[in-house]
Order: sequence, then structure tokens, then C-alpha cells
Amino acid sequence: MFYFPLVMKGLYENMIVSTEYFFNSGFENRNGDVKELERALSRAERLIDLVSFGKVRSFADLHEAAQERLKYAVCVQAEWFLTYGYSDANDSVDCRVKIGDFSYESKNNGVHNNLAPEAQGVLKLAGLLYAGTEVK
Repeated sequence: MFYFPLVMKGLYENMIVSTEYFFNSGFENRNGDVKELERALSRAERLIDLVSFGKVRSFADLHEAAQERLKYAVCVQAEWFLTYGYSDANDSVDCRVKIGDFSYESKNNGVHNNLAPEAQGVLKLAGLLYAGTEVK
């Protein structure tokens, strides 16, 4: 149910990152398939929008520096998808604690499992992972 808004027709028709921007920013599509790159960019935008609490959909309202970082994060994520695939690409354990018989493991600090580590870092530095309310 949480993913429902992400698949509604028309929600992501105007992508913020084009294939031209992707290549001009120095990213690679090693297999050369343009359709697969477009698919990866589309999926990357949806994932980045999900973890950034709708920042892709409210792109025009963001400061220019935040817009550039968001576009960069989408490119990083698309390249990650093209390299590692689309499912559970980042399955590493970030935190492991053991005290006596008690043990606890945390994966990716609660961030979506498919999010590329570099994309997470870019979004975090830009303040785009903030889940609080905004006052305008």
C-alpha cells in the first residue's frame, strides 16, 4: 500500500534526470542499452522520491543546490541499478551488537535496502532525508 502513489499513471512522467544529463555528469551505462538506462533512471527517481519523502515530486520548490544534489543522487542510484541489479542490491549489515546472550543486527540504519550508499550520503548531506515537518 505504501508504494501505491509511486505507480500511479502520470506521477513520474516528467523525469528530473534525462539520459543526456546522466552521461554529461560522467556516469556510465556499460551495457549501452538506452531503454534499460531510462528504466533505471525512472526506478531510481521513484526510490529517491520514496526515501526523501517526496522531494522528487516537489523538485521545483527546492533550492538550486538541493536540486543538483537530488539529480546527482538519482544518477548514482541509476548507475547502481545498472551495475548491481534492482533487488536488495545493498544487503550489508551496518551495526552488530552482542551483550551476553542478547544480540542485535541493524541493516542500513533503516534506509531502504536498495539505496546506493553514495546516494544515501548525498541525500543526507543535502538534508533531503529529513522526515520532519517544514514550515513555510
